[in-house]
Amino acid sequence: MQHGTTTAAAIATLVLLGSATQAEAISPSDSTAQAATGRYKILKSLKYSGPGNMPLRQGYFKRVDGRESGFGWTKVKKKHAITKYGAIEYITKGPNRRHQGGTSYKQWGYAGKYKCTNGTCRLIKQYKVIVAVQESIRHAGRDRKPKGVITGYCEGVVRCPAWVSTTLNKQNQRTASQVTPAERETLRSGYKPLTESFRTEATVTATTVDTFQHKAGYKPLPATGPAARRAEETRYEAAYSPLR
Repeated sequence: MQHGTTTAAAIATLVLLGSATQAEAISPSDSTAQAATGRYKILKSLKYSGPGNMPLRQGYFKRVDGRESGFGWTKVKKKHAITKYGAIEYITKGPNRRHQGGTSYKQWGYAGKYKCTNGTCRLIKQYKVIVAVQESIRHAGRDRKPKGVITGYCEGVVRCPAWVSTTLNKQNQRTASQVTPAERETLRSGYKPLTESFRTEATVTATTVDTFQHKAGYKPLPATGPAARRAEETRYEAAYSPLR
């Protein structure tokens, strides 16, 4: 009887050890230890107005027989000409977030270009910048994180002008609203509608040099406003609602 009891105890011990080994083999810590590589490599974890952060992955973009496919940073940059991580993050961390079905969401903001003459700036061009994200962890590699940014683009055009990336990126970095005259640009941002007009305190002698200024916010930007310089200049702005 004692021999039978000993044998049964030994078998039970082996079963327990085997179960522990199997559990360790499928432990989530092992399955998530390796970071995703290749097209699923995370280039930056973006601030996100939804849960957690939003991965910006390497992605890919290709055209075959007139058909396009892709996602992530490669598609954003190669197809749509957005060239700054910060430009995408400015959108993903903003308040404009709409459910598109399943775990897909669309987010958006605005970038605007102002022409300033004799102390008054008028809106001459704006783009609605849209970013599509996927919160699902399926097909996201081994890191068990959301698939992330699918694409980002300027509505109405295939490729965004360079100033759009610059404007959104600078706003994302919280660049001061007033910079030195030598830089010849002004940036503004806000989560509420910006005023119909605004005045800078700087007084600069009139010149014939065209300058560039930017504006950003989460609500509509004004159609007019004063220029920091009395000469003709161009100002760029961004917002989360249409510029006016």
